[in-house]
Amino acid sequence: MLKSTPDNKRRAVPSHSDDDNTPEISRDSPPQDAPHPANQPLAEAVGDVETAHPRQRVVSLFLQGEARARVKRAVQSGGLHQVAQADVLAEARLPALAVWSLWLLIGSTVVFSALISLARYLSYSGTLLGNGAVIWRVLLFILLNVVAYVVMIFLHEGVHALAIFAQGGRPRFGLRLPIAAYCTAPNQLFTRNGYIAVALAPLVALTLASLVVVWLTPNVAACLLLGIAGNISGAVGDLAVVNDMRRLSAETLIADTETRYIAYSAEG
Repeated sequence: MLKSTPDNKRRAVPSHSDDDNTPEISRDSPPQDAPHPANQPLAEAVGDVETAHPRQRVVSLFLQGEARARVKRAVQSGGLHQVAQADVLAEARLPALAVWSLWLLIGSTVVFSALISLARYLSYSGTLLGNGAVIWRVLLFILLNVVAYVVMIFLHEGVHALAIFAQGGRPRFGLRLPIAAYCTAPNQLFTRNGYIAVALAPLVALTLASLVVVWLTPNVAACLLLGIAGNISGAVGDLAVVNDMRRLSAETLIADTETRYIAYSAEG
């Protein structure tokens, strides 16, 4: 799950120019030699780190008219107050995320295997991957599925980018080894609903596309099975973020910083 620590105090985030290199300031965090509170619930309240940012642009299409003007005034006047934060790929949270991701991978593989088998039966599909030697067909089947899994990682992030573009944002890609890719939108503010739309876009769009492929060409879908399941299991961080977002009001503004988000309320 995602990391966040409680703090009952609301803190103002001042507006800074683009050349402000003020370092990150930590408050209420434990000493370096103390164990980190890794088992806290997901984003209960305000995070423990206050970060100075350059002036951020509002990009969400979910915010229009006077509401958008009010948010812009708050950004320009430094009227943003941090209300929550979480690091999606925090080291302490990766084991729990990995477990949920594994269950999603297994479950989606079972479900889509059943759907593919049903579609192949109803469409009277022939032998999968031709009539060659079984060993070569099995090896080719495994290879195609592994390639589909790797490609899906980047396709998943590409759909995140399209969702950001659709709201007027400017996405940026990154990679954390061994194989954790991400798409971010630095120095940009989304509404809560806009951020949820970005988070869920790959899961919804690619899963629906996969169902179409299963129905139309079940043999092809069988060769893409691991990629299809990988898209669903790879959305575990996105689902954790959405779970966190539902605890925030619709007026909350979200800044995405690589693998971490910061939530603000706007006053001004």
